Parts: sequence; structure tokens; C-alpha cells
Amino acid sequence: MSTLRNAVLIAVFATPAAATAQDFPSRYSSLGVEGSFVDSGNSDTTARVGDDISNYWELGLNFTHQFNANISMLLQGSYAESETKKLEEDLNILRGSIGARFHPSRYRLAGWRPFAGGGYSYADIDVDSLGSQGEDLIFAETGLQKLVAPRFIAEAGVRGRVDVEDEYFDAQVFAGVHYMFGRQFASAPTGRQPLDFSKLSAPPADSDTDGVPDNRDKCPNTPQGALVDDDGCAKELTREIKETLYVEFEHDKTEVQQAFYPELKNLAKVLTQYPTSRILLEGHTDSTGPSSYNQKLSKSRADAVMKVLIDHFGINADRIRTTGMGESQPIATNETDEGRAQNRRVEAIVSGKHTEIMKKSGQ
Repeated sequence: MSTLRNAVLIAVFATPAAATAQDFPSRYSSLGVEGSFVDSGNSDTTARVGDDISNYWELGLNFTHQFNANISMLLQGSYAESETKKLEEDLNILRGSIGARFHPSRYRLAGWRPFAGGGYSYADIDVDSLGSQGEDLIFAETGLQKLVAPRFIAEAGVRGRVDVEDEYFDAQVFAGVHYMFGRQFASAPTGRQPLDFSKLSAPPADSDTDGVPDNRDKCPNTPQGALVDDDGCAKELTREIKETLYVEFEHDKTEVQQAFYPELKNLAKVLTQYPTSRILLEGHTDSTGPSSYNQKLSKSRADAVMKVLIDHFGINADRIRTTGMGESQPIATNETDEGRAQNRRVEAIVSGKHTEIMKKSGQ
């Protein structure tokens, strides 16, 4: 047993030392040696020798063939020495395995290529006093591989095997080194023929760099980054500007409450941002009192909001128009205090059109 253990350790640690930055060929074959330690699982019955084996070291010889960047095949023959637990009799294990592996073509874990696979194993267990018996097993495995030299692969992983008949489980930790042959690499891109600059003429001038040559550019001073048409003129986008604001008033009052100043400030920002826009201030009242009085009161409320916009926020009076609607356009019932409070209001309506140059994508 000690001879086999020493051989396993040599197989695991005697990998080439000169690591390289190469990646795996797309197709190759390899021969290698694998050392492993097997945690021998046991079934509920020990009627068979294979159900009563102590943990052991195993040495294997591997042949692999990589069909493409993702799929490879594994053939393995291995040998191990162990003993039965109860009778403490020496035994030998010869095992043959065949399986397939999947390799992610691009993913790497700290420079190592992961793999996962599975397959079938047959083991012949020979005990000196009891003869031999065969076992059918299914295995699954996962691990990591790395190129440590142009033709050498180091790998390590774990493997689990299930006995088909007795349904016990063996766990195996393995490591090995493989020599590659028959390597095939992905074809390099076909080289392009060098350009013959003698046949090329200088491109036409484009002074404003809008992509339209000067000889057919009808707008020679296009702003940088502007989206242009076939004539080199900037494309423009025109959109309507609409903003509506409600300013409420106390009963029979025309004073603008401080609570509405922040909203009027935001409205003034819109007017400043779009200098061609205009604003209409419509005054309204509830139905309390004579309609003629309410008509004048509603106009006074609209004028009060206009004065705030002019005096506090610097809006030009020429851009503001006011009108009194009296009690003619309620937005709530006049039968309740809450409804009448909503009807005592000024509606500020901003309108206009804004035209701006369209920009190229990403500008």
C-alpha cells in the first residue's frame, strides 16, 4: 500500500514548473497520469466484498480527446490496493471508466478552465481468499484544468460514483498531469491586402464637419453636433409648451397667498427657459355674491398674480394677459365650503412653441 501511495503523490506533484499564458487548443488528444484518494462508501449490507472496503489511494492512466472547444471524451484505467474492514484481507481493484466532459469555451476561474462530466465505470475487485467480483458504477465529476506548459495540462477535481446494484456512494478527490498531442488551433483571421493609397484621392472639404461636403452644403456654418439633412442644414424640432397652475384665494380676497409662491417661481422658470412663450391668467370666483361683483373680483385676482410674476420673478408684462371669468366656470360644487374654496382660483396657462436644433445620437 505504501508503494502505491508514493506513486500517487509523485503523479500529483510532478507537474511541469514552467507556466505559460497560452490557452487550450480547440482540438487535441492527451495521455496522462492521475492520482486520487477514494472515500469508500458502504451500503447497508456487507454481503459483497465491494460493500466493505477501507478508504484507499488509486493510480490511473487517462486518455482524453477534445472534439471541440466544449466537448471531450475520457478513457481511464486505474489500479488500487486496499483491504476489507471486517476481515482485514488485502484486495486489489482494477477499474475501467469511460465518460464525457463539458468545458465552457471562454469562462476561466483565476486562469483555470472548469469542466463537468459523467460516465460509466466497471471495477474488478480481487480478494486473495474470496476470489473476485465485478461492480457496475455510474460517476459524475467536476474540476479545473490549466495549461502549465505548451503541451502539458494540470487538472484537479472531485468525482462521485454510485454502485448500480447496491446503491452505495464513493467520493474521490483526484489530480493529474497530461501530455497533449495532435493539437489543432482555431484558424487565425485571414490577413487583409494592404491598401493602395496611390489610387485614392483626397476627400472633399467639409469645413463645418457635418458630414456634407462644402460643394453641396447649403448651410455652411452648422453648429457642432447638429443632426443635418442631405443639404447640410440642421434639422429642427418644434414642440408646443403647455403648463397649467391653480392659485387659490380666500373668500372675497385678492391677495396671493405665500404658499403658492414656490409654484409661481417654477412657472417663472418655464417662462424664462422658453422666451417666446406667453401666459394667460384666468381669474375665477365661487357663486357667493352678485355675478357683476364676482366678475370684477375674478379680474382683480388675475391681476394680483400678474403683479407677483412681474415684481418678484422678473417676468415682462408684455408676455402676460389677464381675464376675469367670474363664477361662470366652477371646477367644484358651490354647495360646500371645500368646493367654493376650489372655485376661488386663478388658472395660469402657459403656451407657445419652442424650436431647437436636433443633435446627433450621443451628443
